[in-house]
Amino acid sequence: MTDNRQEADDYRYHDVFHLAFAGILGWSPTLRALLRIKRKSDPAIDENEDGARANIIEEGISTWIFNHGLRHGAFQNVKSLDYALLKAVRELVTGYEVAQRPLWQWEHAILEGFRIFRELREHRNGIVTIDLNQREITFERTT
Repeated sequence: MTDNRQEADDYRYHDVFHLAFAGILGWSPTLRALLRIKRKSDPAIDENEDGARANIIEEGISTWIFNHGLRHGAFQNVKSLDYALLKAVRELVTGYEVAQRPLWQWEHAILEGFRIFRELREHRNGIVTIDLNQREITFERTT
């Protein structure tokens, strides 16, 4: 994988944000598409919640948050995010199931995604695991 950019910025690890969204928020149309686990049994959910528009919105949020986070030191030592940023994310997902998630969960998902991103960036590899029941994401260093 590469960063798909002239200037290296480790975007190659950005899928960690999709994992954080799935693990913590229970939402990632991008990950559902990549893993081919879209909810095909319900045509309306398949088309609307897991469809192309939701996927594009999530990719947009991930890229926007990624770039914003890099301008702020990958949120190293950051305990909370700007309220305006969180409200903007909520605005982007209006009309989707994840819009019901409280802003503190979005904040937690973003900060945890960056925590794992920093680990991947430092170690250049590792195992990222999400626990959908515990709503958490973890990193394990590999040799």
